[in-house]
Amino acid sequence: MSEGEEPEREEENPEEEESEEETEETAEEREEVEGTEEGGAGGVVETEEYYRIMFPKGKEFRYVFTALANLLQESNLVIDSEGIKMKSIDPSKVSLVILNIPGSSLEEFTVTKELRIGISFDLVKKILKRVKAREKVELGVDMGKNRFFIVIYTKKGREGGFYRKFGLPIINIAEEEVPEPKLEYPVRIRMDMGTFLDVVSAASEISDSIKLVAKEDSFSVIAEGEGGKALETTYASSDEVFYEYSVQGSHDATYAAELLLDFIRPMKQISETVTIEFDNNKPLKLTMEFAIGSVQFYLAPRVS
Repeated sequence: MSEGEEPEREEENPEEEESEEETEETAEEREEVEGTEEGGAGGVVETEEYYRIMFPKGKEFRYVFTALANLLQESNLVIDSEGIKMKSIDPSKVSLVILNIPGSSLEEFTVTKELRIGISFDLVKKILKRVKAREKVELGVDMGKNRFFIVIYTKKGREGGFYRKFGLPIINIAEEEVPEPKLEYPVRIRMDMGTFLDVVSAASEISDSIKLVAKEDSFSVIAEGEGGKALETTYASSDEVFYEYSVQGSHDATYAAELLLDFIRPMKQISETVTIEFDNNKPLKLTMEFAIGSVQFYLAPRVS
């Protein structure tokens, strides 16, 4: 498949919701999150120090932040006039994630100065499962009260009248400045996200690590487990699962399957493709674009 050419896809039913995680919240669950309240028309009262960020669909908010929460315990979200950014290393220091959501892609964005919002993903994770795909989500920041809010509306937004507002404290996080890796990769493959998730998931059932092998004419995902168990999945470079295939020479590297799956599973819900870059014993770089932004995920190699 030539670069830029997209294969035909079955049209998704816009009325379908992700039912496997959609459950009715109990009073006990609601008490787990600080400051939960429900209300009618009006939503959050805006003050001079209150900033609004409205996401067009709850789906992107839910799955991007779920992917982040699967890796991180806490992090600083930097919001300025250009948009939303995050750059954080996971606690084990083997993965790095870089998030970028331009303000121009959001339905409402009133931020005019830099805000640094320290968030606990343990708390945010409890809210994400309550967000449905077609709902609207507002991220509100009240610097005067040192709090931020996640407000869930119906698909009509504030005009719909009903909302659920979750208030959370802004925490102080002393993060070390992480420079973005400046790496040149001889492998650049953009492929169908669902296919990539399937082969990595299958390999993870054999071993806790997977080996990526890229040649000029083929791409393989290999796993070798105990008792002689092994799995190799290989695609020709001309296969229709690839939108772009650029490989110079032959290259391979091994990575932790669990961390990789923790991130790409939720991202598969909003990203149709993934760009894969790696080299011999160098960090894996995955780039995933979605409707309102992009995220880069780096994973350190396992060196034998």
